Amino acid sequence: MPSPATAERGTVIFFSMATSFSAAALGAEGPAADVRMIVGNGYVPGHAAYAMELLRSNAGVRGLFEGRL
Repeated sequence: MPSPATAERGTVIFFSMATSFSAAALGAEGPAADVRMIVGNGYVPGHAAYAMELLRSNAGVRGLFEGRL
């Protein structure tokens, strides 16, 4: 089983113009962990800068993306 993307009681963020709320909710069953889910769609000012800072400052998050490239 792959490593979870968040720690127990961590936060999972689903955010996209194409977010399917039902798919996000059903997908949350997979980790079998107690997590907080934030599901959103639309535009949030500063989202791109936040995402880039998260990738730069967090080796675990960066590793998830580098493993897919």
